[in-house]
Amino acid sequence: MKTDQSVYIPVTAVNPWLSLAVILLAPLITVIDIFIVNISTPAIKAYFHSTDAALELVIASYLLGYAVFLITGSRTGDYLGKKKVFIAGLAAFTVTSAMCGFANSMEMLIISRFLQGVAAAFTVPQTITLIQLNFQSPADRDKAYGLYGMALGIGATIGQFLGGYFITSHLITDSWRLIFLVNLPAGIIAIILAAFFVQESGQNKSTRFDVPGIILLTLALSLLIYPIIQGAELGWPLWTIYMMGAALLLLVVFTGYQYRLGKQQRDPLVPMELFRIKSFNTGILSVLFFFGVNTAYIFTVSIYFQNGFHLSPFTAGNYFVMQTIPFLLASLWSIKNAARYGIRLLQVACVGMIFSFILQLVLFRGDEITPWAILPCLIIYGSGSGLLMPSLLKVAMRDMPASKAGAASGVYSTIQQFASALGVSVLGGIFLYLARNTGNFYLAYKVALFCMMGYLLLVIFILNKTKR
Repeated sequence: MKTDQSVYIPVTAVNPWLSLAVILLAPLITVIDIFIVNISTPAIKAYFHSTDAALELVIASYLLGYAVFLITGSRTGDYLGKKKVFIAGLAAFTVTSAMCGFANSMEMLIISRFLQGVAAAFTVPQTITLIQLNFQSPADRDKAYGLYGMALGIGATIGQFLGGYFITSHLITDSWRLIFLVNLPAGIIAIILAAFFVQESGQNKSTRFDVPGIILLTLALSLLIYPIIQGAELGWPLWTIYMMGAALLLLVVFTGYQYRLGKQQRDPLVPMELFRIKSFNTGILSVLFFFGVNTAYIFTVSIYFQNGFHLSPFTAGNYFVMQTIPFLLASLWSIKNAARYGIRLLQVACVGMIFSFILQLVLFRGDEITPWAILPCLIIYGSGSGLLMPSLLKVAMRDMPASKAGAASGVYSTIQQFASALGVSVLGGIFLYLARNTGNFYLAYKVALFCMMGYLLLVIFILNKTKR
């Protein structure tokens, strides 16, 4: 897919920074909805008397719907106009949030979460492309990308806090429902602001939708994620192995099909020429492992705080607020100084996060914990992720031509959400499996942290392949 000159936003009186503040509400709200569930999982599990696998699906189904339809969402924005799709996506996200909030079974909640992820997939890609089109100056664009990364990190922490607050507030009988129903006023406000302060881009009616590609990618990712989640709980029956094998085969078929469409100039879902850009490859590979760690870490530590240390959801959520302060400070510093220090800064950030995990291995023992053990670990982790997260998008999009911004943003966001789903499924699955079968939450958490450190070492290695 090519974003031709017709989609560029005309220069008008609307301040691009004001427009940015509005469009960043989309990634903020959608990321909040990933992490607001983490702190609430014990309450949801108790209410529905569900299994650990079903609990993982509540998170992974959202991320899967998000990942599978992101590229299609980006393509739709080119075809119909970014603003129209942005507002329609916000409206659909608001409706599906209500469906989650009023779910009367775990099955309905999982399905509603998948649909909620699909709605997010049509909203967030417009944000990245609007940044690319609104800010023609490289310096301003880098700042805007940095603010996008900050929004992701802030959303994660706000989600943790709100999840803890709503679960313990008892404002309604089934207080876990508020974690979804809060999106109704938030979504309506975002829609109204977008109607006034977001400019419409042009339309590229020559865009064609790769329906076979969408079907292949949906099947491949679903056949990969579902058996990973179910396999750990069921003891890896043969059908889970077959499903993962089928998923890998479908991904090979999908890649070949996309390459053939590109050679025929028939608008593939994933343009293979994007992967000829070295910085883009480095960026998405780093995202694959970093977001796998980040999402899985917050999922596992939320459960560990509540089940291992017996902290209330509200107390656990408040600790994550303390992680936000160093994250924000590090993010602001990174936005201003990342260009000066280059890739080495991102590698140092990974080292800092690894050090946080090592501290946790030492301090997070026994059945009780003090704030003086928790806070240093969260502060160091927040600082490291604050240095790293705002810059990964800049690394990926550094050498990306504006004509390919729409396609690149869709692929980047797809990898990001798929990485989160895979991280929860693999790393979160390891933690839940060991906790369930040994009854030793510290052992389960320790093994999960070692796996996460391995992921971060891979990020350091990948970034080392990029020039400063």
